[in-house]
Amino acid sequence: MFRGFTQKKVNSFTLGEQLKKIRSEGRITLLEISRETKVPVRYLTMIEESDYDSLPPDVYVKGFLRNYAEYLGVDPKKLVDLYQREKDIKNNITKKGDAGPAPKPVRVPRFVVTPKIITAAAITLVVLGGFLFLYKEIGRFAAQPRLAITAPLGDEAIGGNSIDVSGFTDQDAKLTINDQPVLVNDSGEFRENILLQEGLNAITISATNKFGKNVSKKINIKSDYQKPDLAYDPNLGGSESGQVDGDQTAKKKGVEVSVRADSLPTWLSVESDGNLVYSGTMLPGAIQDFNGEKEVRITSGKANQTFIKVNGKPEKVFADNPGIVRDVVFSPGD
Repeated sequence: MFRGFTQKKVNSFTLGEQLKKIRSEGRITLLEISRETKVPVRYLTMIEESDYDSLPPDVYVKGFLRNYAEYLGVDPKKLVDLYQREKDIKNNITKKGDAGPAPKPVRVPRFVVTPKIITAAAITLVVLGGFLFLYKEIGRFAAQPRLAITAPLGDEAIGGNSIDVSGFTDQDAKLTINDQPVLVNDSGEFRENILLQEGLNAITISATNKFGKNVSKKINIKSDYQKPDLAYDPNLGGSESGQVDGDQTAKKKGVEVSVRADSLPTWLSVESDGNLVYSGTMLPGAIQDFNGEKEVRITSGKANQTFIKVNGKPEKVFADNPGIVRDVVFSPGD
């Protein structure tokens, strides 16, 4: 080392590392980003892992990056430029690293392929490939997407206030439950927890393929769940307390948040003391209570359709924003 110079470590972050760092600092999951940007989770993972060879053509990837950047609140052009630069560097390294095979001795084949034979074979393959492609596309255009519900198997009555809806559809189909988008994995499978209101609940599951063909199935679930009366103790100064599981106990320290969906289905995510306790869809009129010792953190997909009651205080709207509002924290002092 030369005198007067100090050795320093230079840190360089790739596109994927920068995106992962911003997402981690914002406590945002790939599932949430996929739900909002409509970009499949597998493509978001490939971008963060710099697996550019497995991604679709650049015209699609650049669209993914612009949606990702707008969601994170960063400059889309910088992300696209960084992606193109990293991909070009990777391609150049690959070309330089590929060594050509050793030359082989030339052998004269017994069967000589003439230009006429090559042309005829190429035309034949193109024609056959075109017919096969058209046959498949016409079949897909005319057909509705698959949609099979594995749970529940049909109309039923339950004693609780929530139910898991699961099944499978086409991998590229867009799935909704009561008009709320639901994520479909690479195998076409889906699962969503639905919070119910007391009485009859109509659940409509719809799948739409890329040609606009739609198929829907409807399930009626009757919920006999009744929220238990809260325990009352005059020695506590005339206040009432209770828990979501129905156990009647005296009032304890902590925070309790009651959430109600108004007139539209609403996607909800709830964390209690840093642990995810619920992620799913609330049907109109559904009510659910959540408890925490230190805090309850709520994210709503339709903030103005979400109403909350904190620590027994009067009910109020979660936020005036009709879209998503995330990570609102409630504590015992609220």
